[in-house]
Amino acid sequence: MSDNKVILYGDLLSQPVRAVYWFLKINKIEFELHEILLGKKEARTEEYSKINPLQKMPALKYKGEIYIESHNILRFLAQEFNLNQYYGETLKEKTKVDTYLDWHHLGIRTYAQSLFAQKYLMPKFGTGLYNDRNLNAEEGVPIGLKQIENVFLKNGENKYIVGDRLTIADFSCYCELKQLEGIKYDFSPYKSIEKWRKQMESLDGYKETNEKINEVASQQ
Repeated sequence: MSDNKVILYGDLLSQPVRAVYWFLKINKIEFELHEILLGKKEARTEEYSKINPLQKMPALKYKGEIYIESHNILRFLAQEFNLNQYYGETLKEKTKVDTYLDWHHLGIRTYAQSLFAQKYLMPKFGTGLYNDRNLNAEEGVPIGLKQIENVFLKNGENKYIVGDRLTIADFSCYCELKQLEGIKYDFSPYKSIEKWRKQMESLDGYKETNEKINEVASQQ
């Protein structure tokens, strides 16, 4: 296999894997998905640990190098493949995207991921896979959503997370919120988020990227 081919490791049940997968798809970057199944705990195997010792997903291999952490991977892809419009042409533009990406983990992901784990992953796969007891998840999710609504989307003034341009921040944010749809979370109080989500769902690659999480939602 050519080292010049992008290889993405992960499971499309995972939010950060979906974000990277969608970015590759929408930009028609040739790649292969090597499934690392969450339910089978394949990220904890010795084989995968050689790819990512942190035993997290996604991981991406390109030209003999391994890249980990989804935001790091998205930044890399945007710059490596001359897709700077998704990150930024200038330092100022990049810092706007980085502001969201740095906020993301503690601002929304820690709560959204925990709530999804409690409502879906733990009942389905057991606490051996996830034993997430973040008791603040129910309270934290609406706080994070209000900040996305008011601070980033500016109550509808911004078309996308950092303004009028689609960026890697949108892929990360959308895929995070999508898992809440998988547990039938009610987004109706957040009008700007609802409008933005519909815009994202019109993009190329949406259907294929979210097929697995949509299946989860249909079963709830």
